[in-house]
Amino acid sequence: MKIGHWMRKEKSGLAFTTLELVQAEERQGHQVFVREPTDKDGLPGALLYGDPDVSCDVECIHSQMPFTSYHDGRPKFMWMHGEPLSSVGNGVSMKAIVDMASRIDAFIAMRREEWKIWNTIKRTYVVPKGIDLVRFHPIDVPAHDPKDDTSKLSGEPAILYAEHWRGQRNPLYWCVAMTEVVKRFPKARLHLFNCTDKKMYETFRALIQHSKWWTFLRTINGPVADADVNALYNRADIVVSGLYPLYARSIEAFGAGKAFIGPGYTDPDYPFHCDLDPISMANAIIQCWENYGQVNYRQWAEQKHDVMETVKQSIDIYGRYL
Repeated sequence: MKIGHWMRKEKSGLAFTTLELVQAEERQGHQVFVREPTDKDGLPGALLYGDPDVSCDVECIHSQMPFTSYHDGRPKFMWMHGEPLSSVGNGVSMKAIVDMASRIDAFIAMRREEWKIWNTIKRTYVVPKGIDLVRFHPIDVPAHDPKDDTSKLSGEPAILYAEHWRGQRNPLYWCVAMTEVVKRFPKARLHLFNCTDKKMYETFRALIQHSKWWTFLRTINGPVADADVNALYNRADIVVSGLYPLYARSIEAFGAGKAFIGPGYTDPDYPFHCDLDPISMANAIIQCWENYGQVNYRQWAEQKHDVMETVKQSIDIYGRYL
């Protein structure tokens, strides 16, 4: 199958997910391209990935699509990367989705919890939210050494927050939860990465000093290079997310063989759940650390979050419209 993808060039979870989907499609024998939606004249934009000479049987929209695609008759699928609430909250995304919906054959969501929302706008299929299990994998990490930035993060357990900080997506509740965790595990330590906003950084520095969180908070750092993300996950014991009511890219931790906890991750087969409440979040960390060997986290990723399975199921959906 020849598959075209339309995506704005950006550094985001949407972009990383799209590229992983496209590369998995290639590995399964399909021809692909990724292009920016439009140039200044409204024509298809620059090639971002793949063969510039590939036409397409189906088109996948990840942000926008060019005007030239509106009437070409090809089946079109919109991948629903963002959370419905934030799509409304940012003042842009939901309106754009609704504007394009009449030209789309179906939506594809990656979290069953959001199906009902998107299906009210357009017929929506659900596929597993997969990650690249070649890129995200376990590696050997040296024991903690404060002079070695590649060694294991400090703490028993070492808890990592590394998703993009913006608006209500921040580690505030996890910082408060840690005040309860250290009562049970005094050696527990929290490490915050990927803070790119100066005001957000200053806010948390003030909170850390005022609330004496420095007793357990060992790191508050800026962006992580793409090539270093897997290594960073491998340096932790538990990776946490502040997203609610859904979850996003932090499930990459499973690929690295590490535990993941987030109030938006509700798979009933996974034993460590929490609400968006510091006490509940602290209890989830405590339960996870006390029962860490209960789950083979890499195996969980292979069973639940393999991008190759995501693509296999999405190809079946495309085929229904050809």
